[in-house]
Amino acid sequence: MFLLDTNVYIDSFNNPLLEEPFRAFHSRALPRLVLSAVVAHELLVGARTQDRRRALERGLLEPFRTRARVHVPTLSTWRLAAEIDRRLRDLKEYEASLAQRGFGNDILIAASAREIGATIVTRNVADFARIGRVVPLRFEPPWPSGM
Repeated sequence: MFLLDTNVYIDSFNNPLLEEPFRAFHSRALPRLVLSAVVAHELLVGARTQDRRRALERGLLEPFRTRARVHVPTLSTWRLAAEIDRRLRDLKEYEASLAQRGFGNDILIAASAREIGATIVTRNVADFARIGRVVPLRFEPPWPSGM
């Protein structure tokens, strides 16, 4: 199972050179793809115009919703995210990262992926490596081998 990080979607939407590899992976992995509600939130925040919001709803969010492939964090997900946050704070190395809203979302995405047994596909390997210091986590840069 795969959960794509927000940056993978954004990069593929905004960079024509990445669009085809994204579509090819998305097509191959579709039966194993799950959309995180956290990622949906980040994408909706960035959709600044009505046209972009409609395109996002129609082209990405609605297909995942109708297939019941949207993961909404449960209380246990939030608890794991809190535990990850505490463990990272205990390391006293990541205060700057922990102060950023985006990193908090990455922690929640990581907790979500752990809950459903998914591999995170991300261009932000460094942040997920930090999270991986305190909790076992599977993540890969685009595009995972074996797909």
